[in-house]
Amino acid sequence: MADLVLDTVGDSPAAYLRTARAIEAGDGVGLTPLPLSFLSTATVDVLRPYLIVEGARNGYRVLPQFGAFNQLEQPVLDPASDLYRHHPSVIAVFTLLEDIAPAIFECFLSLDPAAIDATVVGIEERMHSLLVALRTRTDAAVVLFNYAPPADPAAGLADGMLARSQASVVQRCNEALASACRRSAGTFVFDYAHLASDLGLSRLVDARLWYMGRVPFGATGQLAVGGQFMRWVAALRKTPRKCLVVDLDNTLWGGVVGEDGPSGIALGDLHPGNVYKSFQRSLLRLRDRGILLAVASKNNERDALDVLERHPDCLLRPEHFAAMQISWQDKASSLRAIAQQLNIGTDALAFFDDNAVEREWVHSELPEVAVIDVPVNATGYARAVTASGLFDQVALSREDQLRAASYQLEPQREQFRSSAPSLEAFLSQLDLRATIGHADVDTLPRIAQLLAKTNQFNLTTRRHDQVDLQSMVASGAVVLWLRASDRFGDSGLVGVVIAVPSQEGVWTLDSLLMSCRVLGRGLERALVGIVAQIVRGRGARLLCGQYVPTSKNGQVADFYSQVGFEPVSGESGIWRLTIADGVPPVPEFIHVSVVNDGTLSKPSR
Repeated sequence: MADLVLDTVGDSPAAYLRTARAIEAGDGVGLTPLPLSFLSTATVDVLRPYLIVEGARNGYRVLPQFGAFNQLEQPVLDPASDLYRHHPSVIAVFTLLEDIAPAIFECFLSLDPAAIDATVVGIEERMHSLLVALRTRTDAAVVLFNYAPPADPAAGLADGMLARSQASVVQRCNEALASACRRSAGTFVFDYAHLASDLGLSRLVDARLWYMGRVPFGATGQLAVGGQFMRWVAALRKTPRKCLVVDLDNTLWGGVVGEDGPSGIALGDLHPGNVYKSFQRSLLRLRDRGILLAVASKNNERDALDVLERHPDCLLRPEHFAAMQISWQDKASSLRAIAQQLNIGTDALAFFDDNAVEREWVHSELPEVAVIDVPVNATGYARAVTASGLFDQVALSREDQLRAASYQLEPQREQFRSSAPSLEAFLSQLDLRATIGHADVDTLPRIAQLLAKTNQFNLTTRRHDQVDLQSMVASGAVVLWLRASDRFGDSGLVGVVIAVPSQEGVWTLDSLLMSCRVLGRGLERALVGIVAQIVRGRGARLLCGQYVPTSKNGQVADFYSQVGFEPVSGESGIWRLTIADGVPPVPEFIHVSVVNDGTLSKPSR
């Protein structure tokens, strides 16, 4: 029913208000409830209808609650406050810099460098204290809105010439907010500064609303903030697509290479070729964030490769693609082949093709593939990919940035494997190294990310977030990560195991998972051996494991038997291993090192 209501909503505040009321009155059936709380130094409850409607677009029935005006610490420190009675899943903190650090706006030109530095440090410490207080009382995700640049700099047109411009100091304050968030699990930054820049301060703010009621955004700004913030919330709770599959002709370049030839296509520094070159550049940035790129093109392979390998203005080369299907088979078959090659599900793919017929075919044959709406004009290609939200991430890990390069090295590993006389010889010569450590504030985001998106080698598929993990460690759980590398390169943090004490002398494996990129190398055995060794040192005599079957993890159904566990009679999916006298051995061909002491006190500064 919500879809029908959303189809009729317009862009006016009145239309959003009507639609929000309809959703609240019952048209939100089928949406996932999402209690959301705002703390603010301004009047932000005007966002209510926009949050509800844009939340519904993302599949959520948003239940907003707004704290008292200009109160931050008071509701946070009061365990009986409306904030906690609302039981929010997400808490947003919207502050204005003129409220938090008024001197930066009221007398900026009279501030000396020491005063500016002290102000920036003070902002970080105040926000860090606020986040710590929230973390002790709620498991909600917490997000801080950062600060928009000044609309009217104190130095006017000369601001850019100052050794410490007002704009640069505001940016330092934003960096302080980000630093405060990095120091506390489950806390994030919403880039309000970028939204203000993208929309324009003159369109974001309505002076009349500001002076009448300290409302920080006008009607246009309310729609932009509500939409972008709910997109951010959706990104927090959903896994991004892993791979973008693109067409070639009239997508990565203008024209058809089979007809126009490599020299006749539009690709270069002049219009219209610069449009396609710019789009390629945007895809490279996406790849740098860890999104895999692949090609599905109906073409003569040699014609297409001539462009990808030799065209002087082609930025995307064959090595930038994790998989390429260039043939005359239908696009749905090409996408299936790409998913199989990359060992990911077709539901991890997004498809970008200028041809509407091809898009419709893929949508009908593979409804789980996200098909991006492609504009007629190529100048909108990059924007269409971004606006799809399919690759949104609220945080970027080191492993994200390593992913594309890791897949690029996989053909070398496969060639090395095929030339080895046996699997044992391949593994022994791979120089496989595993570093295993206890979770800390630096690794929690990546651990939570793996828990959220790993499906194939995942024994229980439990989706713990950062706050859950922090609480588990505080309650005595052992949360370990595994980072892998070999003679070909670093695969990053690719494995997680969580063991919890269940009764005297008995520990249970709550979660055990490994990235599909490193399967078949014995790393999962090393992880089990080390966690068994650690819990044995904490008094465990028996280690229990559970297998919870899903549609995607069938390959691990027999894993526990392979590492020495025995099934528990009468308890389906439950396995146990006696470790009182010894633990499963770590494979000899893996060089293992164990680091850190298992505390979560390490700062990330």
